[in-house]
Amino acid sequence: MNEILVQRPRRWDQPFDEDMQEQQVLHVLASPHFRNMQPANFPKALQLEDLIRNDCRIRRFDKHQLMVRAGEYLNSAFLILSGKAIMVSPPGIDPGLWGQVSVNKISLGKSIKRWWSRHRLPEVRTSVSALKSNTGRRASDKGRVIIDNVEELIAGASCESETLHSGDFYGESAVLGRNEITNTVIALEPIEVLEIRWQGLREIRKREAGFRDLIDDLYRQRGLSDHLLSVPLFQHLSPHLIKELSKEALFEVHGEFEWQRGFKTISEQANSEADYNKLIESEPLIACEGDSPDGLLLIRNGFGRVSRNINFGHYTLSYLSKGGMFGLDELHAAWLEGKPKPLNCSFRALGYVDAIRIPTQWLEKNIFESESNEALKGVLEESLGSSITMPPEQKTTPVQRELTEFLVENRFINGSAAMVIDLQRCIRCDDCVQACANAHDNNPRFNRHGKSFGRYMIANACMHCEDPVCMIGCPTGAIHRAPGGEVKINDPTCIGCSTCANNCPYDNIRMVEVRDESNQLFKDATHKPILKATKCDLCSEVSGKPACERACPHDALTRLDLKDIAKLSNWVDR
Repeated sequence: MNEILVQRPRRWDQPFDEDMQEQQVLHVLASPHFRNMQPANFPKALQLEDLIRNDCRIRRFDKHQLMVRAGEYLNSAFLILSGKAIMVSPPGIDPGLWGQVSVNKISLGKSIKRWWSRHRLPEVRTSVSALKSNTGRRASDKGRVIIDNVEELIAGASCESETLHSGDFYGESAVLGRNEITNTVIALEPIEVLEIRWQGLREIRKREAGFRDLIDDLYRQRGLSDHLLSVPLFQHLSPHLIKELSKEALFEVHGEFEWQRGFKTISEQANSEADYNKLIESEPLIACEGDSPDGLLLIRNGFGRVSRNINFGHYTLSYLSKGGMFGLDELHAAWLEGKPKPLNCSFRALGYVDAIRIPTQWLEKNIFESESNEALKGVLEESLGSSITMPPEQKTTPVQRELTEFLVENRFINGSAAMVIDLQRCIRCDDCVQACANAHDNNPRFNRHGKSFGRYMIANACMHCEDPVCMIGCPTGAIHRAPGGEVKINDPTCIGCSTCANNCPYDNIRMVEVRDESNQLFKDATHKPILKATKCDLCSEVSGKPACERACPHDALTRLDLKDIAKLSNWVDR
């Protein structure tokens, strides 16, 4: 086969902003957080000036212009260079005032036209060099939203807010936690902001201790406050009590942030009941069955296993993810009875858990003693996990328990849009595979095989994880969160380094060779093929369901959030 020799794509072939000139770089270097940084802390290949030139851009907003909205997934953090803004905490202002984050969908006619005009060869590219791309751009980049009466709206909504000035950061918690931002930020006057892609933020944070401490402290402080305001149990509290609780609460991290590194090796070891118990016991223990609870645990990020000892083995009852809590029932019962109440279950980190611990005394004084706290009644009624007091076999059916254990052991609970296939309904016609190939450069973005539970298989297709560890280490930001939360790859800025594919714990990212329209492979000077990362994008640009799901003639395939066990069970029992 013929080949085209080209230069292998590099990290900064496409800078974040082509208009970032030398004068702007010097302007940033003179700002408070950068002026004292030591160039010697940075290697020659990653000089501070180069990081600012290629991983940053300067943005300007008008008075009362929306800068970032709650619910967006961010790929950047922001530093105010001049001007003033207001950061509004949950529940915030009515989002209808500025509209929801929109995802551009192409029409049916354009979809058909694109299908007919597609190349007949697989993975055709006109070039492997970085082209003009929108990596890291947000929906709000595309239009100005002005909120003239912002001060009155905030006062009327009775929500907490913080004024941001020159030198203040925002968005750092969402970027570091790989989740959506919980605050809305609006300019109070004409403002100039430095936007730092998370790749640049990571490099600077790694090499400058003072900068790292600043970002980490903001992450802890704002993370506590933001999460507390999102928890139904505390939403009725006054801003004064929320501030008090933020000071009393403890920030905890259990397990490894980059948990995917050892996951594949560990999961392969659970081949027997004894190995299964060893696997659970190897997970970081956060709270132990039989001990008295030391405060209420709120799960901010990550996943945890709730289990109980049954016949000298560990029985998985459920798992907790972002927004969950552990120990409330026992703490409330102890307060009612006036004596300690031991935990019914144990709680362990499944790889990584970012948690907040609420001290028992504060909880008793401000929540349990508040007779008007209807939120407490509702939370207690819906509470799972440690609230299970009857024998587990009476609380959870064997099928449900086994299904939960299967999802927990394989970390499929991380998936918000996993491909589930009913193997008894599936006739192996491959219509789903062909439909996916037709929609994606004549090469399917998934493999129709994977791990099975009974007659159901979780296929090797990107699950668009709640915690997308594939994004860790991507040098260009090619793999990123779209406005709707989908994890996508921007092909022009992918340099084929395979970092995302190696990080994916589920083998759902594939590296493919690319060619031109005459079927010549792109290769570098050493004649090695140029690779690109590919994965399922949920056909997010097309209206309706993904092509694979629409093409299945026997309703054997669906996309599900595997944290929603009830919905999965309903589909299984349909």
